[in-house]
Amino acid sequence: MRISKFWKTLDALTDAATDRREWASLLGDEFGCVVVNESGCPLPLVRSTGTPATSIACPSPGGEGCPRRVVHHDDGTFRAVCGDSPKACADLDLNKNDIMIYGLDRVGLARSIAAAFDLSGRPASFDRRLVFRIGSHDVFAGRGFPVFLTVPGPLAREDAAQFDDMIAHPGPKLLLAPTSSSIPPQLAATLDREGVVRMALEDLVHLDDRGQLQPCQPSTVVFADLRAQIVSGTDNAVSNLAWALPSNARWEEIGIRFVADEVVNVSFRGETRRFEPDGLGLKSAKNGKPKAAWAYLKAFAMQGGRLPVHHAKSTDTSKHQKQKQALSKVLRTAFGIADDPLPTVGGEYVARFVANADDLQQGKLGQSRRKFAD
Repeated sequence: MRISKFWKTLDALTDAATDRREWASLLGDEFGCVVVNESGCPLPLVRSTGTPATSIACPSPGGEGCPRRVVHHDDGTFRAVCGDSPKACADLDLNKNDIMIYGLDRVGLARSIAAAFDLSGRPASFDRRLVFRIGSHDVFAGRGFPVFLTVPGPLAREDAAQFDDMIAHPGPKLLLAPTSSSIPPQLAATLDREGVVRMALEDLVHLDDRGQLQPCQPSTVVFADLRAQIVSGTDNAVSNLAWALPSNARWEEIGIRFVADEVVNVSFRGETRRFEPDGLGLKSAKNGKPKAAWAYLKAFAMQGGRLPVHHAKSTDTSKHQKQKQALSKVLRTAFGIADDPLPTVGGEYVARFVANADDLQQGKLGQSRRKFAD
């Protein structure tokens, strides 16, 4: 089911809020689909603010006495009274629920959209600014584009300053708005020049049989042009990867096996690739030798993927900590997986990938762990 009236209503209402009666009038048959506490509402995107309205909108065009003032009677009833003389529109008898102001749950909307498109990196708490990031669409592990949401309403400003944080983000970025008319023409032209791709939610999503937002087409189709920019390396996003893994890749699926002092075989889902230190960003530009983090990776492999956090000397503990941090950063950059590949478990740094050095000469298995931090 399409909810076109809902998206258009967001363009029409200041602050995306009005009394319940007007929501019902504007949404029609979509009212029960998105308003909290309505029977069978599966997608509660509009909820009561707990504040009663002091006025009720009049039929258009209204007179000088518009909008109709809400009068509270001693018997607990309410009436919307036209202020024009003679009256331009009829007075209305109302109940308490009619005059309650309902507003868009922006956080609920952001979460529903992020879930519909399976966005990664969703914020733990969503910003309440006019323009805010709701997640990222990944093309490869750790490589994709950010997705922003705005609901500007009828008073949308032409000023592009409110979009500065989004514009400043390098590479492709996507801005979602309720309709194609949500962004004023002059502002839309500015965003286009800045490389911001704009899409309308009324064209992208619908309600499924469970009443949840779902893409009208697979996200790979909807975002095909943006994905192509990432794949082609237009913004150099992929060029720093040692291996562009799928967006759902996990460290637990990776094996790193030393087959020589300066050669590793990296395996992932049945495929194996050979890397030397420079291929993983671990070769020193000064002397052409492997960086200390390469030796620390080898230490993990030689010790079955575990190294102690604490050592007898505090200086050794500090060295190991720095090497661990450096190696984690390098591996994240090389394979694009955001999670820490070397988390602390108990008193040890534990590799989430499979680390192996069985192919190295047997004598090297006896080297002390301390030497790898030097």
